[in-house]
Amino acid sequence: MPVIDESIVIDRGRSEVFAFASDPENVPLYNSNMISFEQLTEGPVGMGTRNHGMVRVVGRTIEWTTEVTEFEQDRRLMSRSVESPVGFGLEIKYEDADGGTKVTWHQESETYGGFFGKLADPLVTRMYAKDVRSNLEKLKELVEAQ
Repeated sequence: MPVIDESIVIDRGRSEVFAFASDPENVPLYNSNMISFEQLTEGPVGMGTRNHGMVRVVGRTIEWTTEVTEFEQDRRLMSRSVESPVGFGLEIKYEDADGGTKVTWHQESETYGGFFGKLADPLVTRMYAKDVRSNLEKLKELVEAQ
């Protein structure tokens, strides 16, 4: 099972970082892989919130729908794919750290073999982890510029 773990410290408080990162309008601003993103359910992000999006990973487009399965305001958000050619779960944690906020991205995916080929998991995981790292750096830049 491919796993991606990346984190970064952002020089802002948890509530500010969480609010920016979880706002559906901001997601495409810091996620370079995102082709489209929309929140399907109304209201603020919380348990049961569904999102639909398309991302480009290693030159391929993946369309997905996710549902928030665990939610702690300003602390943690977990979601899982409910429609996707590659099943995945994502946990994003927000923790106090060094006067700012440590954001940790933990994603577990089913094997990419059926979508990218039998030997693709290590390569796709490394390449996507670089994208995630870059996206977290962009999130840091945007939040700290406010």
